[in-house]
Amino acid sequence: MTVGVLSASGVDRCVALLGEELTAYIAGASTVGEFQRWRGDRRRWAEFAGRVQGAVEVADAFARANRLGAAAGWLREVGAAGIAGRSPARMLREATGDTLKRVIEAADRFIRRPAAR
Repeated sequence: MTVGVLSASGVDRCVALLGEELTAYIAGASTVGEFQRWRGDRRRWAEFAGRVQGAVEVADAFARANRLGAAAGWLREVGAAGIAGRSPARMLREATGDTLKRVIEAADRFIRRPAAR
């Protein structure tokens, strides 16, 4: 698992895959408006780039498994990444390098499970 450098197109991709509200939350913004201002301020990118790139990697993993529709719900589900009381989205929002890796690995385990019927 390697988290690359986030570009403007990476932010756009995250918004397209997960929606602006969830992307703003993961980035650490208090509101969508604040997130939109951050997007125009290159100095703020270092603050949120890793978190948003982690969200893109999670969404891409779900997309590769033809389960993209489940990505946003999984990110919002408390306990989904193995930490009681925390959703994967919150873990990304508060991410450190180890946390980011843990969320992406948990997403990979989730998408490899057989889908519920």
